[in-house]
Amino acid sequence: MIVKKRKVPLAIRKLRALACRLPPNHPKIPLIMNDLKKREAGYKGECSIDFPLSFLEPKSYFIFHDLRLQDQSRFFQLDTLLISKKYALIIEVKNILVAIYFDPHFNQLIRTIEGKETAFPDSIIQVSRQES
Repeated sequence: MIVKKRKVPLAIRKLRALACRLPPNHPKIPLIMNDLKKREAGYKGECSIDFPLSFLEPKSYFIFHDLRLQDQSRFFQLDTLLISKKYALIIEVKNILVAIYFDPHFNQLIRTIEGKETAFPDSIIQVSRQES
């Protein structure tokens, strides 16, 4: 059973509204559209987990999408939390269409596009922190 449904993030809704209201020749349009494109790709990735989860028996699982929790004075976000009688599963979705490499030495995820490497925080460490 889906307990908390996924909604289009507020940041995406704001960027869409801003893009519609600015004149097409505004100097910030490329920056806004680039940010919007990245955020929509991330959201699309998060939504991609919905199809496989739809095969689960609704009475046996609780599904929480885009869950924001507090740990003492800090807040953190889980893409999806799946809870059954026997376990809880944190699902962190990344929408990356190219080759990636998890570098355990520097604790980062490396994406390579056309020979250019870009480093991101390690998702495995992120989920380990969320688990704690």
